[in-house]
Amino acid sequence: MVQIKTIRNPLVSDKEKDGYCFRSKCSQTLTEHQLAKEMAAYNSSFTEADNVGILSILNTVVVKYLSKGYSINLPFGNLKPNATGTCGNIQDSFTLGQGNHQVNILFSLNDDAKKEIDSNLEYEQLPPDSTGEPRVYRLISLTQNAKESESLDFQKGQTLRIRGRNLSFDFDDSAQGVFLENENGKTRIENFTRTGTNVIDLPIPSELETGEYSVSVVTKPGINYFDSSFSVSINVA
Repeated sequence: MVQIKTIRNPLVSDKEKDGYCFRSKCSQTLTEHQLAKEMAAYNSSFTEADNVGILSILNTVVVKYLSKGYSINLPFGNLKPNATGTCGNIQDSFTLGQGNHQVNILFSLNDDAKKEIDSNLEYEQLPPDSTGEPRVYRLISLTQNAKESESLDFQKGQTLRIRGRNLSFDFDDSAQGVFLENENGKTRIENFTRTGTNVIDLPIPSELETGEYSVSVVTKPGINYFDSSFSVSINVA
């Protein structure tokens, strides 16, 4: 289900005009294995194992041709690579990974799929957050050249980047800060390379035991403490 919240619109200064906006997230994820199982549930001759193989082939072919720069038509929409960035001279070349030169993958639904989703979308309105309540949206690892990676497997000393909002906290209050927690306890992070309202960078402590950790940010914007725990864990090697 799509969960929708009303939050302050950071792009509008006039509170009387579009001062709030909607943000949403999906409360569930259909994994590749579950997708194969759902496909097998339709009365076809393909088994769940067949569908897993089909999805694997689809992944290989789609990634291969996206890498070649193709626009790919799928039964429900279109995928295509899209280059963005800036340069100072019309003769300058695009170099992937240099400056703000990057490639994103764009996806657009076809008309039939869009119409079906618009007619049947399941959603719910959630109560608005309290003013100043922190939210963690993404966990990211930084490579040695400071590029962002979706991998959440960390070596000790490697940088974890936390993206969110209202992440500022009081360093002198031991109850606030960034915490990594596993079954053996909770560790408060003491060293940071970047702190801010929307982005926090921290090196994974060398004394941390190997294993899986949950990540949370605790703040106190008013008289109450708020704990923003993220649903995805990181792995420390």
